[in-house]
Parts: sequence; C-alpha cells; structure tokens
Amino acid sequence: MKIKKADEMEIAISLKSMRLSWVFAVLALCAWCIAGFIIDGELPIIPFMILCIQNIIFFSAKLFFTRQLVGNAR
Repeated sequence: MKIKKADEMEIAISLKSMRLSWVFAVLALCAWCIAGFIIDGELPIIPFMILCIQNIIFFSAKLFFTRQLVGNAR
C-alpha cells in the first residue's frame, strides 16, 4: 500500500486547521485562567503552565524552522 504525498491544497487546509485549533486552545486556556483568577483570586497553575509551555514550544519551533529555512536559502 503506497501513501501519497499531500498536495499544496491539502497542506494549506491542514495548516489553517492547525492554526485555528491553536487559537482556540490559547483562548480557552486564557479564559480558564482569567475565570479562575476572578473566582478564586489566584491563578490556576495547570492551565497556566499548559498555556506557557504551549506558547514556548510554538515560538521556539517557529524560530528554529525559520532559521533552518533561511540558512538553507543562502
């Protein structure tokens, strides 16, 4: 059984879907943290840590791949 490579349209659709799910996760975790802070008066640790780690991974990967692609273009 041969697996076919994704074409440009499938890649674009997947990228937009991942971006939308990332935005939803960030907004949901922010809302959870804000609601927890308003209700309890302290920041919920687990959703806050997930939010921070998620963004660290995202921006680190973006920086890594940008530098990798720029380095290959030279």
